[in-house]
Amino acid sequence: MKHRGARTMSEFNTVGEKQLGYSCAEVDDFFAALADDFELLRSGGSRQDVATSTLIRQRSFSGQAGGYVPQEVDAALDRVEDRFVVFEKERVIAREEISAWNARLESDAELIMGRLNRPERQRFRRPSEKLTRGYFVGDVDALCESLKAHFLSDEELSPAMIREAVFSSATGEISYEETQVDAFLDRCVSLILAIKA
Repeated sequence: MKHRGARTMSEFNTVGEKQLGYSCAEVDDFFAALADDFELLRSGGSRQDVATSTLIRQRSFSGQAGGYVPQEVDAALDRVEDRFVVFEKERVIAREEISAWNARLESDAELIMGRLNRPERQRFRRPSEKLTRGYFVGDVDALCESLKAHFLSDEELSPAMIREAVFSSATGEISYEETQVDAFLDRCVSLILAIKA
């Protein structure tokens, strides 16, 4: 995300001393590593353990009193993720040509639409234990309906619709298992970014 890949400690504000933010050390280390990977990829290089857009999207940080403002860090990660998707597309095309990239997008789109086309209240499994908290079915289904409408239209879909989604907590039959929903939405973001790349 920035040459946007690299941010330094001074570029993030901190929360108040008694508020919980993201660990400054973890954020600084992660962005320093991303900056190195960004330069490597920008110069056409590669490495087995180079960062991926998925790794960036799924990265979490420990809490720290007086740490970095989470919204600022999250926004920076979103920008970096967008840039790494472009690198990934370029690598696939260089190895396998554009047809391989398009085939991958079509396959992902089919899987996603298959899930979105399921009936309401039947899109995801319920938590395995009755008292385990999950996401409220109504909230998740509402997002799924919006995603389906956008995917079927000519409108450009922003990953912010997913990144900023908030679901109420619920248990039992009115809840979906969080991990399955999260994995699906992660795949949706990946597809949206790949289409835009």
